[in-house]
Amino acid sequence: MSDKPNVHCDTHGSQQETFVCEHVLEGWRAKTCVGFHAVPDSENPRPDAWCTACEQVFQEIGGDWENAPEREPKIRLICGACYDQAKRFHLNQIF
Repeated sequence: MSDKPNVHCDTHGSQQETFVCEHVLEGWRAKTCVGFHAVPDSENPRPDAWCTACEQVFQEIGGDWENAPEREPKIRLICGACYDQAKRFHLNQIF
């Protein structure tokens, strides 16, 4: 299990900090599916995540953001519960 620090969310209280691209967060808020991608991590059930457009960039640069830092997406901090909800939404599990 991840030892990431917690953050305070106005909706969910103290939760694990998580990171997503701005498109995942904005799409979830606007109820517009943009996809949800992450590199699986057995130590962290909520690895950093990004949208389908950012996934295309990720593949173009060889699967490592460090290969092209100028193309990295803008990252947003959200709580673990918000991450779970955004993930379910973008994977079309709930609307």
